[in-house]
Amino acid sequence: MYRSRLFRSRIRRPRLSGPVLALGVLAGSLAAVPAATTTTPAQAAPASGKLFSDPGKALGSHYTDSTDIDVQATGDSGGLHILTAKESDGFTFREIARLGNGELSDVGPWTGYVCTTGSGRYAAAVYAPSAWTNEPGATARGAFAAVIRLSDGKVTEVADGVQLAYFSPGCGDGDRVMFTSSSATDTDIGDTTLIEADAATGQVSSERKIAGQLTHVVPTVHGDYGVLGGKLVTLTGSGKKLKATVKAKVPGPLFALTASANGAVDIGTVQNGKSVVTRWQGGALTRLGAGTEGEVKLFPAKGGDIVAGDVAGIDTTHASGLVRRAFDGRPTGVSREGHLVTTSVFSEQMKGVTSKLGSPSDEGAGLITVKATAAETGTAATTAVDASQQLPTGADTTSLEPAAYTAAVTTTGDDVDPLTCGESGAESQCLTSGGADVYGPVLSMETPCTVERNDPERQALQPSANMVEWAVDQAVHGDLTTTRPANWHDTGLPAFSPQGLFPKAGLTDGDSVPAQVMLGILAQESNFKQASWHSIYGDSGNVLQADWFGNGASIHYYPDRSKADCGYGIGQVTTGMSETKPDPYDTLHAGAIATDYASNISAGLRILTEKWNQLKALGMNVNNGNSKYIENWYMALWGYNSGVYTDPAEKTGLGFLNNPANSVYPADRAAFLRFDYADASHPADWPYQEKVLGWAEVPQQTWNAEPSYSKPNMPLANVMLNTPTSYDLFCDPSVNACTPGAAAPCPTLDEQCRWTQSVTWITGQQDGNSSTENLAYSLGSGEPALESKYDHGPCIDYPNDDETALIVDDLGEHENTYGCQDIVGAADGKFTLQTGDNITMQRDDATWRATPYIAQIDIHQLGAGYDNHIYFTHSYPAGDIFHKVTGRWELNQARLPAGDQPGKRYDVFAHLPSHGGEAIVRYNFIPGDNTEGAEADYCRINQGTRSNGSDTWFEFGTFTFWKGGRIEADNLHDPGTGDADVAFDAIAFVPHNSKVTTACALNDSGT
Repeated sequence: MYRSRLFRSRIRRPRLSGPVLALGVLAGSLAAVPAATTTTPAQAAPASGKLFSDPGKALGSHYTDSTDIDVQATGDSGGLHILTAKESDGFTFREIARLGNGELSDVGPWTGYVCTTGSGRYAAAVYAPSAWTNEPGATARGAFAAVIRLSDGKVTEVADGVQLAYFSPGCGDGDRVMFTSSSATDTDIGDTTLIEADAATGQVSSERKIAGQLTHVVPTVHGDYGVLGGKLVTLTGSGKKLKATVKAKVPGPLFALTASANGAVDIGTVQNGKSVVTRWQGGALTRLGAGTEGEVKLFPAKGGDIVAGDVAGIDTTHASGLVRRAFDGRPTGVSREGHLVTTSVFSEQMKGVTSKLGSPSDEGAGLITVKATAAETGTAATTAVDASQQLPTGADTTSLEPAAYTAAVTTTGDDVDPLTCGESGAESQCLTSGGADVYGPVLSMETPCTVERNDPERQALQPSANMVEWAVDQAVHGDLTTTRPANWHDTGLPAFSPQGLFPKAGLTDGDSVPAQVMLGILAQESNFKQASWHSIYGDSGNVLQADWFGNGASIHYYPDRSKADCGYGIGQVTTGMSETKPDPYDTLHAGAIATDYASNISAGLRILTEKWNQLKALGMNVNNGNSKYIENWYMALWGYNSGVYTDPAEKTGLGFLNNPANSVYPADRAAFLRFDYADASHPADWPYQEKVLGWAEVPQQTWNAEPSYSKPNMPLANVMLNTPTSYDLFCDPSVNACTPGAAAPCPTLDEQCRWTQSVTWITGQQDGNSSTENLAYSLGSGEPALESKYDHGPCIDYPNDDETALIVDDLGEHENTYGCQDIVGAADGKFTLQTGDNITMQRDDATWRATPYIAQIDIHQLGAGYDNHIYFTHSYPAGDIFHKVTGRWELNQARLPAGDQPGKRYDVFAHLPSHGGEAIVRYNFIPGDNTEGAEADYCRINQGTRSNGSDTWFEFGTFTFWKGGRIEADNLHDPGTGDADVAFDAIAFVPHNSKVTTACALNDSGT
């Protein structure tokens, strides 16, 4: 899936704007937590968000007088859920804001980090789509920043293009917040921009730049501190320049840096297998002590900071503002005054990005599990928060994205994209000034990716997990030779077999890729999705694609062909899938990668094999180099993500971005997913190969809560892989200029930091100490049956079984993924989609824009509804012409009389899909020109409640038509927020002699 060596800026817009989203764990605190020996068994999880069934017993009798509050955040495909819990309310968790960047479409779950400001009134957040952490370097400068007012959940966007890392944002004294943005790549350390914001106003107060990699920036009463080149520095400067003054050498790889009382700074590092806490104050570093690695954490707190976890060996006697909180385990957060220690906060969706709950576009989002322990009594508890519905009473609904975003749209009367067409010129250069040539120039900005969106002949089936595991088991052994017949799923492609198109490539010094290695890649890359996030297992839809248009997955910006990310499907295969890159695939190969999950897996497997072979050619082995052991794929996975440098003219090997010693990853991290599924909520803490191996060890879950795939055969009590325990394993000054145990082990980040050698951490490697694949399906077995979440009804049916009905479907003559035949009424009429308001528009500055194109970006197809196909978009506010999508159903005009003749009466029905429609939609009935005075009428229906989860026909009543008569519906009704689905399905016209009156009370002027 190797994409490129350099990451581009994702979003092109000014840094200052409107509202947004984030994810992670927020903490602040005081008060001791007894060790686990004093804790009571965890309580059963209530559904209300209430943590303790008996708060007085768990928190103490005076808990109702407390001012303590816990603030947590976690993300999923529904956005970032900001939760608060007050001790006076027994620590009952509620959602106060749900944030999602309304500019992005079809990006899956979100991730990020938050911190509380010194005043305790605000939280600051950095966030981005989780998928972006799979792109090399994306986390350095691709995220968004926002501040959240904790009193009511009001959100203000601060900046974009910021760094997604565990040390950002930085909160300290007062309400100043620090964000960083880095230009670092695998070839250049670049520079860092420090963005300072006032949380109270949400305004950026300065943007200053400095050469090098600046991390861990926090404001204090005596100045701003950070880490630059492994040194603790103070930061000054004005204008655009940032100056750093070295104070001390940081004594090891970092996992935390927090501001404490009186301008002190506490530093968490890893030294000699221990987590060490050191204080900087009065011009000197003082070691305060150490505890078990990974079980000592530093958090900001009211009036200072807190060290929690294994703190017996840490002396805070002379460390003013730093309070110890003993806790047995791995704390992830602390309440503002320290009365509650959280250990896990995550959306249940992150177990597999699927669940039994949720709507088609937001499957399982919002069911959040919180695990925490009361400090005073050691009572451990677990609760569930259902944040899938509307916010609670009293929450600031203006903070809901994209509703807050749309306020900017409606007040300015324009969309928010820049004054360029994405082709480097002004819009006036892309469109004719008169607006007559709208469609040519607009459509020429389509994606360069070889398979385009919304092509009914290029729909992808969303396979169920059993199908994916079967395909992987077969593919890794070269047995994925099942035949796809000609015109399979109505693709128009000739017959093929997955590994007939993409044969298993030979491994140098090896036999095959272990199945669980490939399964781990698919889990990390796409969460087992071949079709887009909108499609549930068993549905079809557009193929999953990272960024069709090169506009950062935005639904507001014009495309930029040069930046489109043509990564397709379950393996995010990019090779051969762009017309702008060398050797693009032909129609058959490209079509198979897009539509057939098995072919996509076969193509991705070849890419992984190539990385193994490239490393072998460079003489780089892991352990004994035997391909059957899962652990030995560590470096090949590294190269699969960020590439293997093979040019003999430069230093070969693996770049530093995914090196486990890289300081952008916390030095005390545990193996990915080893302790908690919550790790999936903040994947930026781990390099790519560690995430893949984590998913190999801990399978994702399916929508029915079953493991998506089998665990490998593992040696360590059959519960874990034998992965590296030292993050300095790939750090050797004689190999890659890397200093083990240093805060910035290879400060240049350039080619000198590349790893070029073999590595061993398993001596005498054999089955007893290493992991091997575990096949669930015998080789040569047939493709298993699809396990579909939704039942799919008959391909063709009629309202009230009346076969005289004239059906106008959204596809016309098309046989869809589920094998439906051409619709019987294909000649009865036609359906069209109109995007935008079909005009160009001249701005005040004399530039022009084309409104149709932006709306196309948020149109999707889904295997649901009549004939198992619908188009859908989302509901936007009235007046938002840039996102307007109009569906038009017209009867065959030859069937309709002229306007001076008696009209023809029809009983009209709308087909509503079981899923994919959930908004209130206005259907407009336009009679056509007539001399009888019949006027247009309308009916508003709620597609979600009227369908009630089943495919159904909804009867509007009778209406009379003449030539030109039609029915139209668009997505600009009610206070749309850009997230409720508006489905365009079939309309049935049943000839009728008498008037039929329904709840809609449609106008009927016929006799």
